[in-house]
Amino acid sequence: MDNLVIAAIFRNEGRYLREWLEFHLLVGVSKFYLYNNRSDDAWEAILEPYVASGCCEVTDWPLPNPAQFLAYENAIEKLAGQDTWCAFIDCDEFLFSPHFDTVTEALRFFPKRYGAVGVNWMCFGSSGHEAYSPEPVIQRFTWRPKTKSDFNLHIKSLVRMNQEVWVGDTPHNFRTEKGTFSEAGEPINGPFSPRHRSDILRINHYSSKSRGEWLERSKLGKPDRPDSMPIDPEWYEKRQARDVDDRQIMKFLPALKERLRG
Repeated sequence: MDNLVIAAIFRNEGRYLREWLEFHLLVGVSKFYLYNNRSDDAWEAILEPYVASGCCEVTDWPLPNPAQFLAYENAIEKLAGQDTWCAFIDCDEFLFSPHFDTVTEALRFFPKRYGAVGVNWMCFGSSGHEAYSPEPVIQRFTWRPKTKSDFNLHIKSLVRMNQEVWVGDTPHNFRTEKGTFSEAGEPINGPFSPRHRSDILRINHYSSKSRGEWLERSKLGKPDRPDSMPIDPEWYEKRQARDVDDRQIMKFLPALKERLRG
């Protein structure tokens, strides 16, 4: 099974979408199943070339939050029984392999008895940026808290779709026939892994970006929680520690910039 697709819901991500799409095409993703949740930015013009090429399918999904679970159920229905992996991630998450050139190469490492692989986050802060600038996200934000931070135990799921799959209680973990495992082979039964491992696969989670971007984003709410969720300064501050200047993902930057120039 060498095919990999992504299912994701988005709202007002227009200025980030092209980088996110091109990055994941670079690491082996073949198609995107995207759900537009009430965006009012210029997302149509950005996605139109990808839709026209057939690598992106966009479904209008104007439901109030929490809308993510139903979007995932719809994606599961579309992909049911297909011989493909599906990564259920967000548009501020960049999935890659520190060891292999592509994610599809890395996925060959995992036994067929795994129904899904739980990939750990590596959360990044603002790197001192106060406002948006047009450089690539993976270039702007390199500083992060230590690997052993509690929030890095969060996982997102890469699921084999040729089995019975159900949406779980969180957008992080799914119910599958064969179960979800970490890259260390440990069973995962919820949104957290028993310990952090990200040697084969990892997700760089640019959850805050700059302070200005975080404040703007927070006003939209989260797709897995009610719109009324308040802005939480403590959540932001916990992710701003500059413990590690982490540039592992930079190995993709030259090729990504070339694709973005095209």
